[in-house]
Amino acid sequence: MVNLSIQLNVSAGNWTEEPDLDVNQAVVLGLTLALFILFAIVGNIMVILSVACNRQLQTVTNYFIINLAVADLLLASIVLPFSATLEVLDYWCFGRIFCDIWAAVDVLCCTASIMSLCIISIDRYIGVRYSLRYPTIMTEKKAVWILIVLWLSSMVISIGPLLGWKEPAPDDETVCSITEEPGYALFSSLLSFYLPLMVILVMYFRIYVVARRTTKSLEAGNKGQQFRSSLSMRLLKFSREKKAAKTLGIVVGVFILCWLPFFIVLPLVTFCRRLKCFFKVIFWLGYFNSCINPIIYPCSSKEFKRAFIRLLKCQCRRRRRPVWRVYDHHWRSSIYSSERGSEGDIMSQAGIKLFTYSVADCGAWLGANWLSRSPTNIQSLGFTAYPSKCFEISSHRNLPEKFMAQKKDIWPILR
Repeated sequence: MVNLSIQLNVSAGNWTEEPDLDVNQAVVLGLTLALFILFAIVGNIMVILSVACNRQLQTVTNYFIINLAVADLLLASIVLPFSATLEVLDYWCFGRIFCDIWAAVDVLCCTASIMSLCIISIDRYIGVRYSLRYPTIMTEKKAVWILIVLWLSSMVISIGPLLGWKEPAPDDETVCSITEEPGYALFSSLLSFYLPLMVILVMYFRIYVVARRTTKSLEAGNKGQQFRSSLSMRLLKFSREKKAAKTLGIVVGVFILCWLPFFIVLPLVTFCRRLKCFFKVIFWLGYFNSCINPIIYPCSSKEFKRAFIRLLKCQCRRRRRPVWRVYDHHWRSSIYSSERGSEGDIMSQAGIKLFTYSVADCGAWLGANWLSRSPTNIQSLGFTAYPSKCFEISSHRNLPEKFMAQKKDIWPILR
């Protein structure tokens, strides 16, 4: 076992000896933390690029997810490298001033990340509770203002120690940690974690209540009147919002598991120094939350999974391919013959029915009868317009191979 004794001149003429550094242990720990940081950086960049390169993911909810990824990316790229250095060397080597800045940025990024999850929970409640009115309630302009307020609030919470709200700095400049001053520790814990946590729990409880009540109501209404177009559209929109809420509920659950131990122990460290070693472990458990979110999205969301795969294949789809461009002459002829009432053409063989409804009514009409057969049909329902016509896909099993290859472009999922 190789040990090194490191000495630093912390004041003129005075030498202090640091604890022995186990090189083997330091190398293993350093490589582990480096891989952890690299994974967090790459993962959050992929989340940002997934939304930026796919227009179907560019929704208000995903803008909040991007903000969460930005906060986690800043934490992983600006804060964690210095945190890892501190853990490996077991002393701070960047000076007192930078220590204060590092601690403030740490609190800033973590607070912004937690508040982003709080905003996401409110957004999901609005989406589930008011699924049809959601686009008018939560606009992009409102989202921008919400994010501005979020970052300003995070700055107010994190700037306290820079303005002097902290315990007296130790004489030894090799010691650096987030301030444990009781007043600030309580203030930051309440505003950075406990208050957002209460909002998150209340919102997801209300989402659960609304989801159960709405599901029963829609199922009862669908059995009573199969052809209620407004009911069908509401069911489709509600299904989509409910699915998004489930995915983000997993994100919130992981967040609570990662951060709750830290904020429970933080106020206690001031009074019980024996918790120092345990505090280091749960401190990095909180950091781990920034690494795990990019794993949750592709595992819980098919849209993010497809976007991640396209990124790994270096494919960037900023624009949706126009529907009419994927039809060749054969398909246009088939549609034309269908309009004239011919039977046995390729579209009828594929199980596609042609209806003379307006584009606005199409999305509402589709599925009233079709959805009643199987709730899983919601996932495969799609529609498009072709000169004021709409098509209902009643079955994919008989579609020609060529059509199946282009199905995603021809029949975009109703979102």
